[in-house]
Amino acid sequence: MKQGDKMRKTVKRIGWVLLMAWLTMSNSSIYSQEVSVWSKIDTSAIMIGEQTTMEIGMNMPEDFVAIWPAFTDTLSKEIEVVKKLPIDTLTDSGLLRLKQKLVITSFDSGGFTIPSSVFQYAKPNDTTIYSTSTGTLFLQVNVPVVDTTQAIKPIVGPMDEPLTFGEILPWILIGLAALAAILLAIYFIRKYKRKEPLFERKAKPALPPHVVAITKLEELRLARIWQHGKVKQYHSSLTDIVREYLEKRYLFNAPELTSDEILEKLQSLKVNREAYDKLNGVFFLSDMVKFAKAQPTALENDLSLSHCIDFVNETKAEDQITEQVDKPSVSTTNV
Repeated sequence: MKQGDKMRKTVKRIGWVLLMAWLTMSNSSIYSQEVSVWSKIDTSAIMIGEQTTMEIGMNMPEDFVAIWPAFTDTLSKEIEVVKKLPIDTLTDSGLLRLKQKLVITSFDSGGFTIPSSVFQYAKPNDTTIYSTSTGTLFLQVNVPVVDTTQAIKPIVGPMDEPLTFGEILPWILIGLAALAAILLAIYFIRKYKRKEPLFERKAKPALPPHVVAITKLEELRLARIWQHGKVKQYHSSLTDIVREYLEKRYLFNAPELTSDEILEKLQSLKVNREAYDKLNGVFFLSDMVKFAKAQPTALENDLSLSHCIDFVNETKAEDQITEQVDKPSVSTTNV
């Protein structure tokens, strides 16, 4: 092969190599322009223990895939990450903008370098993983200036916070429960000493006067007192039942009045005449037995009881319900 042909082939190879190198550099420059990353910090100087915010971000085409840097609790030995906020995403005209804020602090004094953040990304239809990184940042951590000429003051002790209602409420409830238990114990002790039942049953409403009177008269009939020779007791019981009935029915003190006084009272109340005459006969026979030692016949004994029942039935007030003997209600029924 001639020397000239060899030279031409060599020049041609060098040209291809240069062309491929230029194309590679050109593509790299294009993609580097398509992807950009940044980092910044709110302030480059803080007091020890104070917090500041650091922001990192990435711009790339919408169809690229980003691999975000993973942060631990520290950025370096001296700088701690207090809080990591969520990644914000914004799309604009095919460009994807990602950014994240980190709250950082330091408990060491001095000037510290915040390392760069490495971002990785992938292009569509390309298995290669590309990477780029931000620049480093600088953080100055200062300490308060202490005036050594001043006297050292004592350490301030813990300060008490004001009590809230939620904290006081359990103690209020405990106090009320204790007071209720004491009052209940006193109530039981007094009942026990007085030999009273702890819980009293509700009193049943009293029966109407005419029901009570008829019941007692029937019981007296069944007792057969006069048949056993107790005639005086029989007539005394008979008039006592009627007197109790009159007291509750007409609201006057019949048990303390004589027979004549009761009859005068009934006349003023305009009681049914037939009923009045029957009661008059009962009182007359009863007085004769008690004071004159009269001995009525069996018919007279039975008739006195029947007249008492008739008197009650003829003078009863159907709508009168007496709840207690000592609190009678006034009947409005005409006799």
